[in-house]
Amino acid sequence: MAIHTLIVEDNAVVRNIIKLRLEEAGCQVVAEASNAFEALNLFRSLRPELVTLDLLMPKVSGIDAKNLFRSIREESPQTAVIVISAQTGATERAGYLAEGAIAYFEKPFINAQTLLTTLARVFPDLKTDALKNPTRRL
Repeated sequence: MAIHTLIVEDNAVVRNIIKLRLEEAGCQVVAEASNAFEALNLFRSLRPELVTLDLLMPKVSGIDAKNLFRSIREESPQTAVIVISAQTGATERAGYLAEGAIAYFEKPFINAQTLLTTLARVFPDLKTDALKNPTRRL
């Protein structure tokens, strides 16, 4: 069974790379959003099982990535959220993980193996053949 996924990323190139890697692993990308406001509406209507979240996006209609993350956690605690962002810092990382993110990856050099291994822990039905190439990067 495919993992219904929402990708939240303002950079179209990065969005496409994330989509490709996730689809190779057995995810079905049901929607993509370029800002948190759009993502919140898509999340509420589609209820994906997985959300990838960039933190550095424009604030639209008063909604930023932090608001989106907290709304997802409050409305659907079972939804897995993976932060994939260029925003660095141990405090930032620790905060998102403490609030329920299943992983926090820093762009631009994300090891696809680590991402897929993280997903496989949460979604055991993930395609295991996608885990065979440990040097791939997003």
